[in-house]
Formats: sequence, C-alpha cells, structure tokens
Amino acid sequence: MTAKIKLRSQLHLLTGFMAGFVLAFVLLLFVYDVNRVTPCWSSSSTMSTATARIQNIPPDRILCMVLTCPENVENLARTVHDTWGQRCSRLIFASSEDYEPLGVVQVVEPGGGGYEDLWNKTREGFHHVWEHFGRDYDWFLKADDDTYMIMENLQHLLSGFDPDTPVYFGYKMSRYNVSYMSGGASYVLSREALNRFMTQAYESEVICPQPKKMGIEDFYMGICMQNVGVHFVDSSQSLDGDTKPKFMPLDLENYMSEANTTIPQWLRQMSFSRVETGLTCCSNFSVAFHYASRERMFLYEFLIYHLKIFSPNQIFERNERSQLTLSELIRRYPLEDNSNIKDLLQMSEKPDNF
Repeated sequence: MTAKIKLRSQLHLLTGFMAGFVLAFVLLLFVYDVNRVTPCWSSSSTMSTATARIQNIPPDRILCMVLTCPENVENLARTVHDTWGQRCSRLIFASSEDYEPLGVVQVVEPGGGGYEDLWNKTREGFHHVWEHFGRDYDWFLKADDDTYMIMENLQHLLSGFDPDTPVYFGYKMSRYNVSYMSGGASYVLSREALNRFMTQAYESEVICPQPKKMGIEDFYMGICMQNVGVHFVDSSQSLDGDTKPKFMPLDLENYMSEANTTIPQWLRQMSFSRVETGLTCCSNFSVAFHYASRERMFLYEFLIYHLKIFSPNQIFERNERSQLTLSELIRRYPLEDNSNIKDLLQMSEKPDNF
C-alpha cells in the first residue's frame, strides 16, 4: 500500500513538472510574438496599423479650374502653376486662347476672356471640364488667377462630404435675396453638383442665366445651383468647433487692420459670416485668399511650405549640447579686418555725417 502511494506521488510530481514546462514554453512563444507586433501608438520610428490604414486611403481627387486671360498667362497663371497648382489632382486654366505649356484651354472666343466674360468663361470652362474629365474627379474647384489656395486644408474640409451628393462649397454671400458663394474667394462643386449643372441648368434659360457679357458670375452660379437642388455649404460652418471663414474674398492683409477701414462695406453687407479683422479674422485652417499678386503668392508659399520654426524641445536639445569653445569660435568665425578703422581720423572712406 505504501509503495502505491509513493508511486502515485511521483506521478503527480512528474505530471506537474511537465505541465509547468509546457506552460512556460507557450508563454515564451507568446511574449516573442507580442514583441514583433507593431505598437498601437505611433512614435518617431513606428506607426500604428490603424494610422497606416488611414494613410492608405486615397485622398479625394480635386480638379482645379483657374480662370485667366492671355495677358495674365506668364504672370499670375504661371505663378499659380508653380505654387499651389502643383497640389491639385489636375490643373486647368480656362481662357480665350490656348497655351499648351501651362495647360491653358480656350473656352470663349478669341479677344474675350476679360472681366466682362467672367460668367461665360466659368460656364464654358465647366462645360469643357465635364466633357473631358467629369467622371474622373470627385470635386471641381473654380478659382481666379489671383487667388491662392491651401489645398491640404481644402482636402480636409471636403473629406467630410460625399462627392456623389450635390454640394456647393465656399464663402456664402447674398444679394437680391439670392444666396451664392463668392467667386473671388473660389468655390467647389461636388461631382454630383457639376452633373446637375451640366445636365439640368446649363442649357435652360428658365433656371440658369445663359451666356452674356458682364454677367455676375458668382451670383449667376448661385441661382443655377439653387434651382437644381444643390446644398450650399458655408465654409465657416464646415468644420466642427471652428466658425471662422475659410475662403477669404480679400487679400489677407485687408483683414489685419484693427481699424476696420480696409474692409469694404459691400463685403459686410453681403456676407453671411461676421467679418472680423486682426489675428482672429480668419480660420487657422483657411483655404483661400483672393487678390493675391505674384509676389504675394510666393510669400504665402514660403511662409506655409518653407519657413520652419524650432520647437521648444529642439531649442532645449541645442542648449544641452556643448557650446563653442573660444578656439572653435576663432576658427569658424575669425575676427574682421579692422585695419581701416583703427584710427577713425585717418579713415579713407566714410559717410558725410560720420
């Protein structure tokens, strides 16, 4: 009996040892596998799988149609082409003459294309775009050649809307009891909005103004959009928690004066949004600024995409590093030659009021 009890105890001990060994081995395999999984939070050298999936979603395709004229092609149109136009999915200039190097297409008769043809150029420009590219893009931006666009912010705002729903997006204004989006500030049509414009409004003089000189382009487009059931999205209401306008009908400088003297009265009267000045004038996620000269466009381009600001951490890290020794200072930044100014009375060259 004693031998049986002893044998049973030994079997229990052996079984427990084997079970413990198997459990430990499985645990080691689990730990090894876990260490190979991408972390859930991104760092400077890793990215979560969720973030990777988001970045793999292709951005909305935006066709940019910019109105220009022959005398502006080598100045404003080229500047648009060299700056923000590079960030469009496709860039097309609508004018009264073709100019292949910049992708300028003739949409109105030669000799036209100036301010008096703004409505005609917009109307025929959209006709050209629809015929050639209508099914290839999600959104269709109309801008003037003196407008500067921040396309990344536009992409973000549009990402909350379905291009197959009828949407008309921009800076909302009103005149003659008709709502519309400012043409100078630029506006955007969804694919479905452009489809309705072309298939229902374009040829109907009953619901949409037909070609005419001195047509009020943005006002006319507002009429057409309303009559084909397109939804107006004021950009000031398009981003949760941000009620500032994002498509600006004026140059940014006009909004910087606290005296309010740089804002024309017509803008205050026609705008749905409250027109403010100073640093709180506009959204931090603004999309468009009108009346931008060639130089102003390059200024926007530099400040937004080239100017860098050192972070507090970078400043701290630089302070933590050893400072230049005197010998290194002399080697890298030797003293200037002051032989000509050791005796100021004997200076050979000096200003009159020295």
